[in-house]
Amino acid sequence: MVDPLLIINVVILFVMAIAMHRKIRHKPLARYFFSGLVLKMVSGVAIGLLYIVYYKEGDTILFHEDGMRLSRAFYEHPGQYFQILLYNSQANDIWGTLKLIDQPRAFFMAKAVSILHIFTNGNYWVTGFYFSFFAYSGLWTLADKLATYFPWTRFASIVSFIYFPSVVFWSSGITKEAVAIGLLAWILALYVPVIAKGKVIHKRRVLLSFFLLFLLWILKYYYAAVLIAVLTPTLILGILKSRSVGTHWKFQRQLLYWLSFFVWFVIVASLVHPNLRLDNIMDVIVSNHDLFVSISNTEDLIHFPDFGSNFMAFAKNLPRAIWAGLFQPLPWEVSGFPRNIAAVENLLVLIFSVAGLVSFWRFNVSNNGILVFIAIVYIFILAAFLAYSTPNIGTLARYKSAFLPFLVYISLADPFVKRLFKFHRRDVPGSS
Repeated sequence: MVDPLLIINVVILFVMAIAMHRKIRHKPLARYFFSGLVLKMVSGVAIGLLYIVYYKEGDTILFHEDGMRLSRAFYEHPGQYFQILLYNSQANDIWGTLKLIDQPRAFFMAKAVSILHIFTNGNYWVTGFYFSFFAYSGLWTLADKLATYFPWTRFASIVSFIYFPSVVFWSSGITKEAVAIGLLAWILALYVPVIAKGKVIHKRRVLLSFFLLFLLWILKYYYAAVLIAVLTPTLILGILKSRSVGTHWKFQRQLLYWLSFFVWFVIVASLVHPNLRLDNIMDVIVSNHDLFVSISNTEDLIHFPDFGSNFMAFAKNLPRAIWAGLFQPLPWEVSGFPRNIAAVENLLVLIFSVAGLVSFWRFNVSNNGILVFIAIVYIFILAAFLAYSTPNIGTLARYKSAFLPFLVYISLADPFVKRLFKFHRRDVPGSS
């Protein structure tokens, strides 16, 4: 007999999709909404099958199991459930049965899963559909905002945020990446008008962005930290340009202003919280690096010679860390499933990046060059940080979905690449 809750949740998801499409049906990318959504939902099922059937272990299974224990507690001991949910109370019989209590960010994810499990009767797949929908709504909205305010990048927006394989796959289902990438995309989508035109954003949206950023900090603090460090000076620069009618500021002037804001922001942040000091950050990275080295096979690792918690070791290995974060592994470096799939995609990303680099001069540098530079800074910081702290190739392939769509986006944004893929100018409203 079919579970009535299953039918109800499928109907709810269908209504949510229809409602969102009705709201955005006049947007530039509306025609791609349903195809991208179907691909996202299929990916949510595929990622579950990968871990449940192929690997037979993984975080997604642990999130589901702890979520099930907590959701059952909601019906049997609701008071204890809310004590755990809100305060991590240990004064109950449930706490000792949970597996992720010693991992605060993972346990936060398990609690989020438990909330949905209450309404889905613990159905792994339906709960995964909700997470996939959240991630997709953020990615699609960000792509549409970029296509609206930078219309010549419409092709790049569609490919990088809606259809690019690993971005779609790794940010689906019951995974931290699905929530984190969804949060990241929604935050940026709220601020695209400020970045592009210096427009004033409504204070309710500012408050919403702070709430989303708070959730992102709890779940993936390093995503949030890099985003804040890069986004804050970008917003200040956008506002200053609009207030002084500075849309024709030279690239060098914009770069000087942005770097000044960035450096001061990093200094202030390091003084406000000791964990953000450079030496503490390096210690955290090295401890994470050593942990992954100890639990990974040698062939699955990115190797950094003489790596340690000192500035010279970081600086010496920085080019390798950025390269590894962006493009490794390549097809001739690995063998076997699923490494080969990731390697082929990395080769494609490398080709895109070279094509984008060759034609970089086509950008209107005075207006858009600074945004490309800022995107590259964000990409390089995250790529190096993730390669250093998670040198396992498989784990890195999943984590890089936080910056990969932006790399693909700036690589494909140029007219040269659009011509290469026969994406004609008449398909791009407002192109010039």
